[in-house]
Amino acid sequence: MFGRFIVNFGKLKRWLVGKPLASQLERHERLNIPLGLAVFSSDALSSTAYATEEVLIALVGSAFALQAGILSIPVALAICLLIAIVVISYRQVIHAYPQGGGAYIVAKENLGRLACQVAGSALLIDYILTVSVSISAAAANLISTGLVPPEWRTSIALWLVLAITLLNLRGVRESGKIIAFPAYAFIASMAIVMACGLWRIAHGDVSQPTFVPFSAGASDADQWTGALVALALLKAFSHGCAALTGIEAISNGVTAFKEPVVERANRTMAIMGLILGAVFLGMTCLAYYFQVVPHPNDTVISQVARMASEALGPGAQALYYVTVFATMTILALAANTSFAGYPRLASMLAHDGFLPRQLMNQGDRLVFTNGILSLGLLSALLIWLFHGDTNALIPLYAVGVFLSFTLAQAGMVRHHLRHREPGWRYGVRINGFGAVVTAIVTLILAFEKFTEGAWIVLVAVPAFILIFRQIERHYRSISRQLALPDKGYCPVTMEHTALVLVSSLHRGTLPALEYAKTISGHVEAVHVELNPEGTERLKKAWQEWGCSIPLTILKSPYRSLTKPLMDYIDVVEERSPHDLVTIIVPEFVTRRWWHNFLHNQSAWLINELLKYHKGKVVTTVRFFLEE
Repeated sequence: MFGRFIVNFGKLKRWLVGKPLASQLERHERLNIPLGLAVFSSDALSSTAYATEEVLIALVGSAFALQAGILSIPVALAICLLIAIVVISYRQVIHAYPQGGGAYIVAKENLGRLACQVAGSALLIDYILTVSVSISAAAANLISTGLVPPEWRTSIALWLVLAITLLNLRGVRESGKIIAFPAYAFIASMAIVMACGLWRIAHGDVSQPTFVPFSAGASDADQWTGALVALALLKAFSHGCAALTGIEAISNGVTAFKEPVVERANRTMAIMGLILGAVFLGMTCLAYYFQVVPHPNDTVISQVARMASEALGPGAQALYYVTVFATMTILALAANTSFAGYPRLASMLAHDGFLPRQLMNQGDRLVFTNGILSLGLLSALLIWLFHGDTNALIPLYAVGVFLSFTLAQAGMVRHHLRHREPGWRYGVRINGFGAVVTAIVTLILAFEKFTEGAWIVLVAVPAFILIFRQIERHYRSISRQLALPDKGYCPVTMEHTALVLVSSLHRGTLPALEYAKTISGHVEAVHVELNPEGTERLKKAWQEWGCSIPLTILKSPYRSLTKPLMDYIDVVEERSPHDLVTIIVPEFVTRRWWHNFLHNQSAWLINELLKYHKGKVVTTVRFFLEE
């Protein structure tokens, strides 16, 4: 039954993900800069669709709701500066570690075992959250159009996860080609929206935003105003740092680029940083001038696109819908960045013994199939638990990202000091400054978002480390137990005692009896009596077809098949302590998979039961039915 299921599943898999690719074709699956930007930068670029909204939500919820627009500008400038720092720092990482791995490899090589486990767990959590947040944000943008009701949010998000998972199972290059058009459509639509918005502002088509003094919306005590503004800005900054998620993905997947990999990866990183900063700052400024306020069922980017597109007159509605659908698509496909990075990172962790070894193997489409499937399942579970609510998922998001940023930059400082390569002093300054800045941001995020859900991440990281260590301990134990003896070993000749399990005597039983006679001179047939009438029929048939093999009948007063059998096997072992007991199970195989539901699965049950008993060999002899 299980074998037939595997065959049918294989046909379905070929239809969904395509034909297998030979190993020598791997170099043809690598990416150039345009495809690399689409595959690895979709997450970072798509974060502009909700980062501005997160800044405004934080400010509107503070004591300075009336000044939210003007306060968002310095916050956006600070975040753009942070983007520049992180991009420059990660270009150093790519140059030093062209084999990929990003923060994990840097921490492993320079900061030790614990640091690399922290970095690995933080990145895994980040990748899972990236899929959950970007897919949920895509569903929210679709709801903003009014084309679907809000109650469909979770279902839409789960279907999108399934689609992205299947897309990535087809291969990196193929998924990159599919993603390239939506990615560049998003960039183009953002450029047009910003151009239209600036045109409206330049021509006085937008009313000038009014600046409300802080005293009108803050505290009655003026001496507290400065402190309250600082806290409001700090909270908005922590929320807006979601714009930096995904920047590290290129450093994790350097090996996915064509040669020269370092040059292509660094150029892609620089292009991504420039586009990310320009779009985020542009959207924040337009939101200020258009006096946009966050709305539960209408995203900020949707409102900005609607107002900016009015500059086109009759074409306004077309630009609006193009922008919203391009945003929705890039948010959905932003998950592809995680699907490109997570399986590679999981493979490295598995290679080091921290995750199951199944994650380190490439599938027949030259992708890490098990890593892709595990990411899809975990992110779908998270979306289901949080009902696809982007605002509920965002607080969990950036802490792990900046923790990995900090470890990567600190590790690079140690790398420069150890190797002292040309330009190492410049590298120490760049990465040292980056480490200090990202460490401060990590503390800010942990403090500001702790009660909003960041505590979950702070608990999850140690939990992942504990899992890593338990898996590593298991593999070390297995390696120790399976190690060959120090001196030569010669297999010992052993005698067999063969037990053939017989439920009834038919043509499917005879091959098992023949096989038993070929391997042992001590053959015995064993029957567990569940039906006395059937037992009598077996005894009569055995006299003619039993081939002089002794037949043992086991009584079963409680109609149990396994208990009497296991007890008798123990008796045989005590009777012949020096023999190897081989249990032979006859099994007939039906032509159609659904025929198996018409028969009991006693052979499978016995196999599973005996699998966990030492010192026994279990052999299945199959008889194939023709109809």
